[in-house]
Amino acid sequence: MKKCHDFILCFSIMLLTALVPFTGNASPPSSIPIIDAHSQVDHNTDIEKVVPLMDKAGVAVTILSTRFKRPSQDVVDYARKNPGRIIPAFKTKTRPFMKGSTGYKELIQKEEKTHTFGAMAEVILYHARKGNKAGQAIIAPDSQRAMDLLAIAQKNGWPFIFHIEFASAGSYRKIFMKKMEAVVDGYPNHNFGIIHMGQLEHDQVARLLKKHPNLFFIMSHSNPVSIKNTKQPWINMFTGDFLKPSWEELIINYPKQFVIGFDNVFPVHWGRPYLKAVAYWRSAMSKLPIDVAHAIAHQNAERLWHIKPLQ
Repeated sequence: MKKCHDFILCFSIMLLTALVPFTGNASPPSSIPIIDAHSQVDHNTDIEKVVPLMDKAGVAVTILSTRFKRPSQDVVDYARKNPGRIIPAFKTKTRPFMKGSTGYKELIQKEEKTHTFGAMAEVILYHARKGNKAGQAIIAPDSQRAMDLLAIAQKNGWPFIFHIEFASAGSYRKIFMKKMEAVVDGYPNHNFGIIHMGQLEHDQVARLLKKHPNLFFIMSHSNPVSIKNTKQPWINMFTGDFLKPSWEELIINYPKQFVIGFDNVFPVHWGRPYLKAVAYWRSAMSKLPIDVAHAIAHQNAERLWHIKPLQ
């Protein structure tokens, strides 16, 4: 047997394999392929480490975009070197964010003319300041900037991903929720995602899922790894190593509207925290019906981004 060099990942796989019985053509959660629906690399990240880490974690495909000073050309080139593993995503983020800056138009014109993509990165609408790493953004969900990016997503058949931190939004929370729902209702044949669970509690997510069948949630930053040592109000969907019963029930009831993602950005993310986060989701899948586990791990992403089925 090949020696395992990562205790946390290998132990979690052995544990899941031992705990979860399976028969016929069903796969144990330890072998279900995972698609990371949204991650990034900044200018300080060694992009060459991404696929080897995916191999170590058992992640089959990553939708990858660039952040800050890093050009999209880097992920386009990396995708060419790693066909089927990396899907380059259209870059959407510019500075300044405040008050509807028009600087984004130059970026999206360049992205459209220069590169070929398979997805669009999250669209920053409400973003709380994160120390000296990332500034505040306040852009309405129905702003011209958002609508211009939505038009590109529609043209290419990509989901439009809202980045709205509702728990951090304060007085903007209600109006951003109202405007976001109006956009989703206004385009009933288009798919919309909310990254990081929107920092929304279970009851609010349940309400949105029931009301909007074209809305889905990316479950990034919603596990114990992400909430450790942070003051940001991310939602922790876990209790111990498994999903909280309320979240587990909601995922089972709406299996087509949840997607696994990790949103790695900085070098610190592309390492042990990533391996631990993947291990948490494999643990969560061990208690889900096998068809639901496949749905959230890869099948929903395959359907939404037109990715060749992995199984």
